[in-house]
Amino acid sequence: MIALALFAACSRAAPPAAPPPEAAVAAHFDLPVGPPDATGYYDAQPFGRNEHLGSDWNGVGGGDTDLGDPVHATASGWVTSARDEGGGWGNVVRVGHALPDGSQVESLYAHLDTISVSAGMLVDRGALVGTIGTAHGQYLAHLHFELRDRVGLPLGGGYSVDTTGYLNPTRFVREHR
Repeated sequence: MIALALFAACSRAAPPAAPPPEAAVAAHFDLPVGPPDATGYYDAQPFGRNEHLGSDWNGVGGGDTDLGDPVHATASGWVTSARDEGGGWGNVVRVGHALPDGSQVESLYAHLDTISVSAGMLVDRGALVGTIGTAHGQYLAHLHFELRDRVGLPLGGGYSVDTTGYLNPTRFVREHR
């Protein structure tokens, strides 16, 4: 039964959505904690390490010292999903971003303690989307942050040898300042 629930959570996709006409183009990106450069945080498990598909941002104090710290939208966009995904994900916010070249990416903020936005909302770069959490007590507090190369990919499992559809989030942000 647990395996079926995990499969269902991992295979769920956010509905693909065109950006609302009033959505701002995401011309600049910041890191989602300690913006703009993650001041006071470190990437405890970077993209690619141990087949990780995101970056795990922790406060420099360690442990749960960052529990409840603000998580900010990495760039302007529209909220595609904001809900408790259960399993090892906990509360997750996903934001679509329209890039200047007409392509789209989607940012994902997971293990949140609280969610501060709802699906369909427009957000500016730096807007509060939630707070750092523990996925309902499953982990020490941290932010799992992903960037996907299109909007609406299935949630997935956070780890895979196949990185198709996933972007190195820290590198992407630094290349799109």
